[in-house]
Amino acid sequence: MSLLVDYVRQFFRLQRNARLYLISNALSGVSLGILLLLYNLYLDALGYRADFIGAVQFAATVGAGLAIFPAGLCVDRLGGKTVLIVASLLIGLLGAGQILFRQALPLLVTAFLAGIVSAALLVVNAPYLTQNSLPAERSHLFSLNLVVTLVTSVAGRLLGGALPGWFRQVSWLMGPLPPPLGNLLAPQPEARAYQLALIVAGLLAVPSLVPLFLLDPDPRPQPGAASSQAVGRSLPGRLGDLGRKVGARWRRWPDWKVWRAWLGSALVLLTLEQGLIGFGAGLFIPYFNLFFVRHLGADPWQFGLIDGLATALTAGATLLAPWLASRLGKARAVVLTQALSLPLMLVLGFSHSLWLAALLYPLRQGAMDMTMGVLQAFSMEVIPAQWRGLANSSYQAAYWIAYSLSTPLGGIIIVQQGYPTIFVLAAISYGLSILALYFCIPREIDERGSDLRSGRADHKADQQNG
Repeated sequence: MSLLVDYVRQFFRLQRNARLYLISNALSGVSLGILLLLYNLYLDALGYRADFIGAVQFAATVGAGLAIFPAGLCVDRLGGKTVLIVASLLIGLLGAGQILFRQALPLLVTAFLAGIVSAALLVVNAPYLTQNSLPAERSHLFSLNLVVTLVTSVAGRLLGGALPGWFRQVSWLMGPLPPPLGNLLAPQPEARAYQLALIVAGLLAVPSLVPLFLLDPDPRPQPGAASSQAVGRSLPGRLGDLGRKVGARWRRWPDWKVWRAWLGSALVLLTLEQGLIGFGAGLFIPYFNLFFVRHLGADPWQFGLIDGLATALTAGATLLAPWLASRLGKARAVVLTQALSLPLMLVLGFSHSLWLAALLYPLRQGAMDMTMGVLQAFSMEVIPAQWRGLANSSYQAAYWIAYSLSTPLGGIIIVQQGYPTIFVLAAISYGLSILALYFCIPREIDERGSDLRSGRADHKADQQNG
């Protein structure tokens, strides 16, 4: 209880923009949970097979992957508030198309366009939270942001599971409707029940726009300041400087010291870490429902209960992540918790017992995901402020490109080799990602040391001035 009270106090100490951003995420999280639960079921009720459902997901992933880097440049150029408002309005419009359209081509096109717009929402998250927070509160802020999303998503899943049944019981909604509504809604009762539930999800997301319009404008760089001048330079000038630096290093390509410094940079290591996590996740995450229902013989409602418990446990464990990070350091905390998840994953993959898998699944997910907010904060702090949008684009692109490539590979391996093989390969990929993050620990120590030294210097100057 004291931990929850501490988080409530931390919430009211946050900057105004950070509080409004969390409120917006809380209001949209319920809708997200409903959509994640019901959209594939809606497509299935329309008569589409699993291969087309996979094509819709792939179209969205390709759209997001193509837009990741342009989205990062938009964040750096336009600011977080503008990107959040425009992207949220567009995603609402495209989401309506995904719910109301029932033909294959419009569904694929809207999924692709929604993926492009969702890239902006993915990229803006970490830089905007970093910009509107102090270093001492970022671990709590990033963790609280994840917890809010997880908790409201669980509420959305529970509500989404009940809504179609409620609509099926309303006879006049399932019967013939006047031409405007009759043309928009699916004729099949089951598909219409899912469609109405998804429309409710869209309506529930509308209030989440209000906090975004209340955000304070992003600070503009002050002319004359050296750091502001570097940030405020035009994009072509910044890219030109980057190109000249890369060219100068390329001319010295035989120099191993240059290559070692570049390969050991935080940006490269963290991008590699995200790519490895994405590759491992794509191998088995999309197939967890099949693993429990087809392989272990669980009923769908049993897997829903297990999945909800895993999400709730992850949310609770995420609240403990800042405490762990404050004692071990951000990178060490992530390395420790993710390393603990590897043996749980392997035992889960080789398990033939539903009850053992039901125990291990929440523990594995909690250990792997509890420090994701801490990792986001760390990945922003080790990157210069003017490049955080582009850096986050690199992380997101590495994750989602690897995820989209490994997802069909995981399905092929399941058919050819069975489920244990994908868990072994995923554990190897996760292990390599942990090693990549481990090499960032010396940089974290340097950053913390410089902060402490600057703090002591400021304190000493204050004493002398006093």
